[in-house]
Amino acid sequence: MAEENVHKQTSDDILISLARSGDLDAIDALIDRYYNICFRTCMTILRDQDHASDACQDCFLKIIKNIDKYRGDGSFRGWALTIARNESLGVLRRRKTRKEVWIEREDLHTQEEKQDDISDDVITRMEASSVRKAFTNLPEKQRLTVRLRIDEGLSFREIGRVIGSSEGSARGNYYHGIRKLREILKS
Repeated sequence: MAEENVHKQTSDDILISLARSGDLDAIDALIDRYYNICFRTCMTILRDQDHASDACQDCFLKIIKNIDKYRGDGSFRGWALTIARNESLGVLRRRKTRKEVWIEREDLHTQEEKQDDISDDVITRMEASSVRKAFTNLPEKQRLTVRLRIDEGLSFREIGRVIGSSEGSARGNYYHGIRKLREILKS
């Protein structure tokens, strides 16, 4: 248990080095550290919890299998997200259908954070529903770029690597996506 706490505070570079030498605790620590962000990326693309879960598992199998191929040119996080994106796109290709179904995100608020006033709650839900609907109308690259920038806090350079484009294209996708969201929400 003390070793688990050590791994939680260990840098990615050290965990990667340990994982390359077969340290299962280091592999577990990397999975724990990056599972949620990779799952959210898969979910953004696939919009289906079961498919996203499968793609995320395949992503980590690929990461573990290819950990020796990680060169360290960019962040490990960016490398993992690129694999998650590619696995998700592979699922889309295999499904050959792109259903525009939005799976609502888990309610992130604890019971204490919930508002007492039901009318505020109804307004908040209506606004969130409007944003989700508007979000599904964005093209895939804009949707993924906005999600990675806002939810994950990635830089445009990291987003470019994840979506397979330049930093400038990632920046453009983000600004066009935000502009479209504003236009949709105003109407």
